[in-house]
Amino acid sequence: MTIKELLLQEIDNTPQELLEDVLSFLRSLKTTPQASLATYQELLARIDYLEAIVGIRKGLDEFKQGEGIPAEEALATLKNKFNIPPRP
Repeated sequence: MTIKELLLQEIDNTPQELLEDVLSFLRSLKTTPQASLATYQELLARIDYLEAIVGIRKGLDEFKQGEGIPAEEALATLKNKFNIPPRP
């Protein structure tokens, strides 16, 4: 699945109210020099959220295709690399 397809899927799952807010913000960029800071921050937060979803889905798809390493192996590697002691 491409990033575009994932984003479109995420948009389909997004409440209409939020999409209208984002669209309203984008329209305001064309008409007003100073957009609402709260709306802008909400848009940035939503973009971060979408990027996280895309990254997680991409990682899961790669893992399903046999790429990547199991979590236990990754954690063991990190413990060795950073000399993290075992939990009591």
